[in-house]
Amino acid sequence: MIGIFDSGIGGLGAASQIRKKAPRADLVYFGDLANMPYGPRPVHELFTLTLDAMTRLRQAGATEFVAACNSVSVAVLAPMLDLFGSSHARVIEMVGPATHALYQLSPKKVLVAATLATVRSGLYERAFGAQGIATEMIALADLASAIEREASPEELNHLILPAVKRAQEIGADTLVFGCTQYPFARAAFARAFAHAQMPMRFFDPSEAVAEQAVAVFNTDGQGKTLVLVSKPSAVFEKTVHQLFGPSVCVQTVGVENKVDNSVER
Repeated sequence: MIGIFDSGIGGLGAASQIRKKAPRADLVYFGDLANMPYGPRPVHELFTLTLDAMTRLRQAGATEFVAACNSVSVAVLAPMLDLFGSSHARVIEMVGPATHALYQLSPKKVLVAATLATVRSGLYERAFGAQGIATEMIALADLASAIEREASPEELNHLILPAVKRAQEIGADTLVFGCTQYPFARAAFARAFAHAQMPMRFFDPSEAVAEQAVAVFNTDGQGKTLVLVSKPSAVFEKTVHQLFGPSVCVQTVGVENKVDNSVER
């Protein structure tokens, strides 16, 4: 069984892509809504949350994993392999597949829009730069949370505008969604760039991640889909039903590893 995790709805994009490409694959998804967003969190908290997510998925039957959260970097995932054992922790993260797929498009200048944690990690800059892709990154504060609560078009536009301005300044021709929530606001991004009269190609790493998962993971199952969350959300449940159909139930599970949520993020 393939386990996919993220802080919220973002990873559902990768999960739905896997389902389309592999109808018989057994999938279990964990959305950690109680601790969303992951983007502003320090590495030690991300480690705790990642351990909890992978433990939940393994308990549900997952033996192969997709870390569908850019904030959970390779540096956070690597220690998990020792804890889980190599035979139980085949993991696909976001950056590797994205780098290979983006290289095929031969972009001239890339702007990666992401969370603060992803920008701080520098992972995309290093990975894309190693392939000769000119790359800059920009953190879009509060955008992931706004998408999760279905913010108004006006609010989304306000949060996206810094990316439009930066793309204009550097002459970017490709915008990479460096947060898995951002593709759910693709229409808002398109409107913002169209209003600025700036042509832009949008690149979603989730598609490349799904391609790799289908290529290397076991997809010969019964087509089961199990969705778990650490906190109920009407928006999340609606998104699940839109992507996977109304028959898929969303189950709420308790929080085992607690982190500090008292600070405004």
